[in-house]
Amino acid sequence: MIELTKAKQYVRDLTAGSLFLAESRVVAETLLQTLPDAEWTCLFTEANILKKNSPHTAIRYAQTIKRRLQPLGTEFIETVFQASESSYKQLLILALMMHTPVLADFMYHVLAETKRVYKPTLANDAWDTFLVDRARLLPGLNDLSASTLHKTGNNIIRSLVEAEYLDNNKTRRLQSVYVLPETRLFLKKFNRHELEAIMECTL
Repeated sequence: MIELTKAKQYVRDLTAGSLFLAESRVVAETLLQTLPDAEWTCLFTEANILKKNSPHTAIRYAQTIKRRLQPLGTEFIETVFQASESSYKQLLILALMMHTPVLADFMYHVLAETKRVYKPTLANDAWDTFLVDRARLLPGLNDLSASTLHKTGNNIIRSLVEAEYLDNNKTRRLQSVYVLPETRLFLKKFNRHELEAIMECTL
């Protein structure tokens, strides 16, 4: 049970979606309003400010984004809300890396290694190979459902495409990414300097 709990924390919330580019700025704005929980929920389930087909989908997305952004504080949320497109994407992937450890590990062990050995594209079986390796250290991964692991892998790749680490989901060609000043500032504030090299794939 302990190993399964660790595995769930390792991949948490990635089954819900990738970076939520279309939704995160909207949710960030609502978080800055510090509304009562019931009022905040109504914005998504009744007012449907995310414009989703069902209240269930809307609140699920909103709550996932909230779990990623809220622990990082008001200044971070304000910066996300006001950010330019490139900064916005980078801040969202930073939030996801901090919330869901598997993403940083995948970038460290797979993306950066692919770049280090001068391979131009990410292998099609990169996620499956990574899982086999990680399961040796985190056996609880073997107890997660195949669908959970599949969705997690798909959303990692989708996040990397959205943040422009990969050109698209089909060819998966690696692209250079440089940490922006706003992101570097938050890495310092959060005392997570080690993530800078991971984000730039310069290990």
